Amino acid sequence: MERSKEVVSDKWIKASVLAGLWAGIEIIAGSFLHNLRIPFSGTFLTLISIVLVIGFFQIWPKYGIVWRAGVITALMKSISPSAVILGPMIAIALEGFIMELAIRVAGRNITGYIGAGMLTMVGVLTHKVVRLFLLFGWDIFLIYEEMFIYATEKLGFIHVQPMRAVLSLFLVYAVLGALAAFVGYRLGQRAKNEQNKYTLSSEIHAKQWQQPSEDIEYSTRFLILLVVVLPLILFALSNVTLGVALILTLPWFIFIFWRYRFAMRQLKKWLFWMQLLVILVLAWFFSKTSGGGLEGRLIALSGGMIMVLRALVVVTGFAALSTELRAPLMQRLFFRSGFRQLYLSVNHAFGILPIVISSFTTPRQFIVNPARSIAISLRHVNSWHQHLLQSLDNKEFE
Repeated sequence: MERSKEVVSDKWIKASVLAGLWAGIEIIAGSFLHNLRIPFSGTFLTLISIVLVIGFFQIWPKYGIVWRAGVITALMKSISPSAVILGPMIAIALEGFIMELAIRVAGRNITGYIGAGMLTMVGVLTHKVVRLFLLFGWDIFLIYEEMFIYATEKLGFIHVQPMRAVLSLFLVYAVLGALAAFVGYRLGQRAKNEQNKYTLSSEIHAKQWQQPSEDIEYSTRFLILLVVVLPLILFALSNVTLGVALILTLPWFIFIFWRYRFAMRQLKKWLFWMQLLVILVLAWFFSKTSGGGLEGRLIALSGGMIMVLRALVVVTGFAALSTELRAPLMQRLFFRSGFRQLYLSVNHAFGILPIVISSFTTPRQFIVNPARSIAISLRHVNSWHQHLLQSLDNKEFE
């Protein structure tokens, strides 16, 4: 009897196990932090991810697993109910590539793991800076600089330079990343010694990657239009007055709300509008032109309005792009044309996701003691791997 089994390399299978864990954390911890509006929740999630990945690598110290898991987890994020998924997807994939690169360069040792944690956290902070630039342009950094100078003068720290403060923040992030990597290393070593004591009786049922059921007719034409027009508008907003900016963005917003109004969930959040209001207030008080009387403040307010328009264009543009990239045609083109291993691995990761989530403690307990929750889950990775292999063997003769 001829076998019809679709071959998946062992690295991709193990990467799908890590991706299932990684995505489970994004679902459990991410949803909890998001609902509570906890500040720096993204930073906290990254620290947990570092602990998980470094701990996992102690059990299966093979090059190539980490970056694969990062890509799989990022793609699993594409079914998130959030309107804007490109930012988190890029961040997760970058985390995987940075940790993989650092470990390959420094080696499979404590130095390499700590270096991976440090570089990942620095990368996260860099991602935040780039995101601010994309949202508001270079003017937002000038406002922050004026705020910092004003605050240090009032507090008496006249000799503190803004650049030194920024470098100090990067140093703090690097130290946090090193600590997270060390915790992950210790948890992974402990789990490696204890995992053989634990077995998993739950059966894994592989399920296909389901498309979100959105009532929209996907269009490759509109996808190309978005890819071309979005950067052009952002470039133009950096070089025009407020009146021109309003005229330029009006057709954009009409088109977006006509076609993608269901994806504009971000615009329904009062916290998002509060952030834009804060930007306007900061521009009024701390822009370089705000010190020139009423006229200067009006110019500063005009610049703040352009930053708000830029932020709205970016948010709505990412929501639209995220929608079009979910088209079945795009999935087939991407996954089935030379990316079969990746396509199947995403399916396997979704297959073990329910069991992974059930192995976690409650969201509250996970946030209170994430290290313990990760340690418990790491003990089961070999069992999950074996179940995936068995499920593939069972399909072999179907």
